[in-house]
Amino acid sequence: MASQAVRKSVEIKGSEPVQTGAKGRSLGYASPSILARRNRILTETRKMIAEVGLARLAMDDIARRANVAKRTLYNAFQSKEHLVATAISRYFEAYESKIKYTNDDATTLDWMVERLIIVARRNLTIRNYTRALMDIYHSSDVDPQIRQAIHDIAARSHAPWIRKLASSRQLQPWIKPDALISLLVRYRYALAQAWTEGEIAEEDLVLEVLRGFFTYMAGATRGRARKEILDLLDNLEDHPLIKQATLPAA
Repeated sequence: MASQAVRKSVEIKGSEPVQTGAKGRSLGYASPSILARRNRILTETRKMIAEVGLARLAMDDIARRANVAKRTLYNAFQSKEHLVATAISRYFEAYESKIKYTNDDATTLDWMVERLIIVARRNLTIRNYTRALMDIYHSSDVDPQIRQAIHDIAARSHAPWIRKLASSRQLQPWIKPDALISLLVRYRYALAQAWTEGEIAEEDLVLEVLRGFFTYMAGATRGRARKEILDLLDNLEDHPLIKQATLPAA
C-alpha cells in the first residue's frame, strides 16, 4: 500500500514532463545536478535520433552516451517513446524561439504562410527528427498523452488564426474550429510522413504543404478570408514570402 501511495506518474504539459505524486503534488527537479542530468539525457537523445533514427535508437546507448544508469532513463521518462517525444518537442520549442517573423500577428494569413514555409524548410534539415516524431504520432499503441503533446506542436501554430476566423464569422457555418484545427494537424503530419518515406520530393515539399493546407482552408472559409486564400492559391509560386522567409539554424 505504501508503494502505491508514492508511485510516480508523468503528465505531459506541452512538451515538458512534470513528475507528480499520488495526490498530484509536484515532485519537481529540485537540484541543479538533476536538471543538468535531465538536459544531458535530452540532448544526447536528440543527437542520436539525428545520427541513427528512431528504429535503431536504444535506451542502453542513450544511457551510455548520457553517462547515466539505464534505470535513470525510465525513472525520469517512463518509456523510450516518452523520452523521444520530449526530446523532439523540446528541440522544436528551442527552434521556435529563434524564428524572426516579418509579421508578428499570428492571426493573419501572411503569418500563417510564413510559418508553414519556415516549418517545412526546417523539416528538410531534420529528416530523422521528423520521421521519429511521425512514427510515434501514428503508432497504434502510443500513449494518448504523448500523442496529444505531439499534436499540440502543430496545432498551436494554426489555432490562433483559425480561432480569429471563427470569431469574425469567416468560417463556413458547418465548421467547428476545434475539429478544423485537429484535421489540419492530421493533414500536416500525414504529409510530413509521406515526405520522410520518399513519396514527396524535397524540392516539392514547401509548395505541397502550402497548397494542401490552404486548399483545406479555402473550403472551410467564406467572405473576405476565402477570397484572400483563393488569391494566394492562384499566385502561390510567386508569393514574396516564399523567397523572403528566413530559416534559423537547425
